[in-house]
Amino acid sequence: MKEVVKIQLSKIKPNINQPRLEFDDESISGLAQSIKELGLLQPVTVRKADKGYELIAGERRYRACLLNGDKTIDAIVLEKNDDESANLALIENMQREDLNAIEQAMAMQKLMRIEDLTQNELAAKLGYRQSTVANKIRLLKLPDYIKKAISENVITERHARALLKVKSENLKEVFDTIVEREYTVSKTEEYIRALNEKTRNKGISGNAKIAVNTIKEAYEMCRKSGLDGDMFITEYDNDVKITIKFKKQG
Repeated sequence: MKEVVKIQLSKIKPNINQPRLEFDDESISGLAQSIKELGLLQPVTVRKADKGYELIAGERRYRACLLNGDKTIDAIVLEKNDDESANLALIENMQREDLNAIEQAMAMQKLMRIEDLTQNELAAKLGYRQSTVANKIRLLKLPDYIKKAISENVITERHARALLKVKSENLKEVFDTIVEREYTVSKTEEYIRALNEKTRNKGISGNAKIAVNTIKEAYEMCRKSGLDGDMFITEYDNDVKITIKFKKQG
């Protein structure tokens, strides 16, 4: 077992490969209080660097000790090069800390690049299924506003995976709809399935357009009156199908 030593906090710098993008102030404050009462139960891991040390793992603990005004911290010093340090930091954080789905995906992508791994090889290294790795990394294809919504828990990872099936030109409207109406995952998937039933969209014109707009207005009036419902519009070559569902009132 590696020896635990005390290192001055001022000599430690954070790891640039830290996968966690955001640190919750309230969580750090709670951890700081716990360390103040119980002590640091697990040392941080560092490596020697220019003019001091670089964190490999344990940035939440490091930040909590700084918040407490501590001068030193218990640490284990490892002899690692840049790539090995980045590798350990990413794996340790993915396996030990509650990263959000976007942070996990970015960490996985970085590990694949650093170690030149395939998705199958990375999955084996982390103890995941290959499909889990693939699904995480696919999230990075989404626009920044959706990735931000995942990171801030506005939508879940499963909501985001459903959004991957939406055409780019419709994505913002679909995203706004599921957020505004607070759709569950199953409701989101149903909504997107209905949208994707369109095979060839030639647009609506003339009297049909007036009819559709009238029905839309009536539907929105019902929703504003307190009815919980959904409306799906599917366009075919010669027809327009409008499906409206309202929950029965108790």
